[in-house]
Amino acid sequence: MGGECCGSGPGSELFEIKKAGDGIWAAVAAPAYKVNCNAAIIETGDGLMIVDTHSKPSAARVILARLRDITSKPVRYVVNTHFHWDHWHGNEAYPAAYPGAEIITNDITREAMLRRSGGRIADHVRTMPAEIAALEKALAAATNASEKQRIESDLREARAYLEEVRALRPTFPTIAFEHTMRMIRGDREIELLHLGRAHTAGDVFVFLPKERTVVTGDAVVGWTPYMGDGFPEDWVKTLDRLAGLDFTRMILGHGDMTGREWLGLFRGYIADLIEAVRREAAAGATLDQIKERVPRDLAPKYEKPLSAYGDYRPWRQLILGNIERIYATAL
Repeated sequence: MGGECCGSGPGSELFEIKKAGDGIWAAVAAPAYKVNCNAAIIETGDGLMIVDTHSKPSAARVILARLRDITSKPVRYVVNTHFHWDHWHGNEAYPAAYPGAEIITNDITREAMLRRSGGRIADHVRTMPAEIAALEKALAAATNASEKQRIESDLREARAYLEEVRALRPTFPTIAFEHTMRMIRGDREIELLHLGRAHTAGDVFVFLPKERTVVTGDAVVGWTPYMGDGFPEDWVKTLDRLAGLDFTRMILGHGDMTGREWLGLFRGYIADLIEAVRREAAAGATLDQIKERVPRDLAPKYEKPLSAYGDYRPWRQLILGNIERIYATAL
């Protein structure tokens, strides 16, 4: 389910702006060496709401520049769907451009940001030099022009990211809610919902009931999900609660906009994976045996739809991490 809007513009190689409804747009992130999330842009009666702010302030500033193609309204609200770095490290760009802009999330996510952000930022600063050195080594060993071009691009991104993360000023939410926050601005009704644990403990969904649109963060994505901070059993239950909402369009945390049919496949993958891991473990299989057998068993149904981004997010690799998480938490 796609839409077109706004043509090319500054930073168009990072995001494609797609119209998702009356006064609603999705900034769909292109694959990048340092991943960016999607953003939702929602007109309210008095301005704009932006959902998620990417992995770095420069990416958020691209969205700020692209907004000029859409509207002259100011950004009033920013929503962070969860605490992962690629969804909120661009926060600082919005109050810098629009003083007084409020940043909203739920209590669980704000606490996770406060508790974990310092360590994660320090980890990025510590590990990036080795990452850059590995890319430099790969570039020196590259033997064909296309490979060199790809590595050179990755190396530029890595060096630029290191400079940005060193200067990052973590900007935390100014408003936090517990379960639900309902906003009515002009004719726009917006519900911010915590439906339970999923990709993280505090995932926030942004639901527009009149427009039958939901912004999911990484609780639903267009590729194989990352489960390292997730709760697989609860994730399935949370997606069942999401399915109880009346919507026809989803703006995902990563990947293109889609209809609600994708929810069934995505939820099915997690549920079937849990069942398959449990079945193998109950039969006495070791973790290594499970990691060999379960991808083979699930591939006919899930490998193709969850491989739309090819080597950028390879299903055969990512499912192994999912199996490890389920083995550790759901047996």
